[in-house]
Amino acid sequence: MEKQAWHAPSLNIFDMVLPTGDKVELQRGQAIVPNADTPLEFENEFFKGKVLFLLKTQPAPPKWQQLFLGRRRLFWIQLQGQFKQEPRGLVYIGGEVSNKLRLGLLATTMCRVILSVLNLLVAGLHYGFGRMYPTDVRQRGDEELAHISFPLHSSVDEFVRTPAGQTPPPLGQDGFGETEADRSARKAAKGRYQFNTRDTYTFSFFSFYIDFEHWQLVNVPGVPDVPLEKFWQAMPMRIVAYSIASATDMSTKKPHTHSEKQYYMNMELSPTRLRSV
Repeated sequence: MEKQAWHAPSLNIFDMVLPTGDKVELQRGQAIVPNADTPLEFENEFFKGKVLFLLKTQPAPPKWQQLFLGRRRLFWIQLQGQFKQEPRGLVYIGGEVSNKLRLGLLATTMCRVILSVLNLLVAGLHYGFGRMYPTDVRQRGDEELAHISFPLHSSVDEFVRTPAGQTPPPLGQDGFGETEADRSARKAAKGRYQFNTRDTYTFSFFSFYIDFEHWQLVNVPGVPDVPLEKFWQAMPMRIVAYSIASATDMSTKKPHTHSEKQYYMNMELSPTRLRSV
């Protein structure tokens, strides 16, 4: 497919091939085109589904522009699928990079201010600046990538479970049918949500604060627009969903190490103007 202006040609997005067996490193798989007409299907060892990655661009994407009208959102990700194995522990969604952060004083201060605000707004927030082998930990399995993540079930903007035998809602809609009462109850929940391998899960999340097309942190009150490389240099960012085996509830603060993780989704994003490290 030839990329149009609304496909954000300044941005590279890949579905990452997850490690299996003795393999540790992720590898780039199929390319993901923002604002594509149809969702991208993907499958790995633990999850099978499809994803629609929408961006607010100029010019606006003809098929999806109505979804952004009057909305405070710069990206909108819709995902649907089934677990192939029941998750071990709590399932998180968030962002990570492939190494530890090396922040200057200004970036460190900015990070701590943003994290302190998020900690008040989102239950179960987990973050780390990275601990890598051999300088910080003794085994590769104990490495913890720099990340910020949230319990998936309670933190996404919409979440619908479709029982086996019923038809799940199609992606690309303004909403999937979650009621305000269901949403309020979901976001107030404090325990671990029990996913299964029979039902289909559909969820979406969006943000007004990250402009992926221009690779900037934007619209944060009291903070000027900041290039994302100020936080993690030329490293790509990954939008991920994973479980942590030992995380039994939202109060768990143990490190999110390689040995504890099972990835269900992993999308790598990077601007074409930066050379990845």
